[in-house]
Amino acid sequence: MGPFFVAKNYTANYNEIMKAIILAAGHGKRLQPLTFETPKPLIKVSGEEIIDKIFKSLPDEINEVYIIVEHLKDKIQAHVGENFYNKKVKFFEQGEKKGTFGALYAAKDHLEAGERFLVLNGDDVHSKEELKKYLQYTRSFGVQKMYMPNYYSMQMTPDGYIIGWKPQTEEEKTSGALVATGVYVIDSYIFRHEGVVVFGGEYGLPQTILAQKDEYPVRAIVTEKWIPINSHDDLRLAEKYFKNLEKNLPN
Repeated sequence: MGPFFVAKNYTANYNEIMKAIILAAGHGKRLQPLTFETPKPLIKVSGEEIIDKIFKSLPDEINEVYIIVEHLKDKIQAHVGENFYNKKVKFFEQGEKKGTFGALYAAKDHLEAGERFLVLNGDDVHSKEELKKYLQYTRSFGVQKMYMPNYYSMQMTPDGYIIGWKPQTEEEKTSGALVATGVYVIDSYIFRHEGVVVFGGEYGLPQTILAQKDEYPVRAIVTEKWIPINSHDDLRLAEKYFKNLEKNLPN
């Protein structure tokens, strides 16, 4: 499928200690009025804040977490503090660059050259087992089959590398398509790119990752347990999921 799928001198140390960066600056407009007073990461699902569920799911290799904040940042900082679930925590406020890459850019000067890190959204829930899979590749990009007709369908090579996306087919709109989960393992070389501008002048992180794919190939990680919580419908589905999970737990 082309020579760029071999990344010479660009291999991961699978057992290295890493940072995670949680993008938590958004206003959560689709979850209003809840987010008028509560930032999305502090919305409770099954009696527990989303940010708590995120920290519980982080692989053991993660020893430090950067959280990018803006909307109601004081509440997130007060809840999490400087040490949360045995992870060191630092906060950085999103600057002038907006969008997911703009949020990540706030951490740029706090990363070593070539340093790898895990990126997650502050309003999604994942499983620890699945997140650990991302660390096995130098760069990785989460996808999951979902019924989300307005999302792009992610495309990959037969050997599992992301090559781009396209509008969903009619069949995918009804049966589901592989969509981006918003979880990535990347490295500080992402900042060699100025960022891809998307809707509304924002800078998109997945678009920027794929803009570098020829130089830095990115492995697809296909998951099954990603739970996005972007809307009231998502919140209801997440509540239902965790209630069913609790019912099926052994006594």
